Amino acid sequence: MKRAESREAADAVFFGHDPLTFLPQADLDLSDSKYLNLLLHALSRIPPGTPPIRSLTKVRLRKRGSLEGLVGLTRFMMADYKVGGAEVDGLGRHIVTFYTGLLSRLSDPSVVAIIAHELAHAWLNEYVRPEESRRREREADILAERWGFGEELAALASETEPVAS
Repeated sequence: MKRAESREAADAVFFGHDPLTFLPQADLDLSDSKYLNLLLHALSRIPPGTPPIRSLTKVRLRKRGSLEGLVGLTRFMMADYKVGGAEVDGLGRHIVTFYTGLLSRLSDPSVVAIIAHELAHAWLNEYVRPEESRRREREADILAERWGFGEELAALASETEPVAS
């Protein structure tokens, strides 16, 4: 679903508020309306005044990932790219992928927790520092909790087992 189509879907669910302003450059490749609505729901709950994620260029769904147990992945690439024809130096870009093979087994609150967690990764990479580490996983959970997704994170924890390191 392209950005203009997703705005129409958002209007039907979120009256007078465009949650997509949090992802101003993102192309939404979400063919399943369930996951689109859960993404829009999560975006609508990001606290007002939170700076948008300008470096997120794509949010997409795939059937399965290459790693067992993977439900979402935020990829960050430090490379120059163009936004609206203009060069954006040094910012890098994000692509967030959600894997429906496993997401479909989880409750909606758990899926929203995963969405919030992956968005927190992208936000932290843009506004704090790009990093990949076990500590960053915890930082993404902490930010998602500060954004108000504590209940959803608890639901996710009760429905899943920790990934072995």
